[in-house]
Amino acid sequence: MSICIKDQIKNMNLVIGCPIGCPYCYARMNVQRFHSTEDFNRPVFFEEKLRLLERKKPGVWLLTGMSDPAYWKPEWM
Repeated sequence: MSICIKDQIKNMNLVIGCPIGCPYCYARMNVQRFHSTEDFNRPVFFEEKLRLLERKKPGVWLLTGMSDPAYWKPEWM
């Protein structure tokens, strides 16, 4: 029996935005499509999403899919 890795990893975008401006950035395109933030060049921290980690069932989380941690503020870490 095979297991799909996508079923095992949950994605939580605590920070959305990045000032780098890579022309191939899928995150920028997603934000433009779904209007997740006003300005993708200014990273935004969504503290309320941390509640998702309070689940009783353990899991594996991807936390940096829509930003570059190099531009996170120290208090976000």
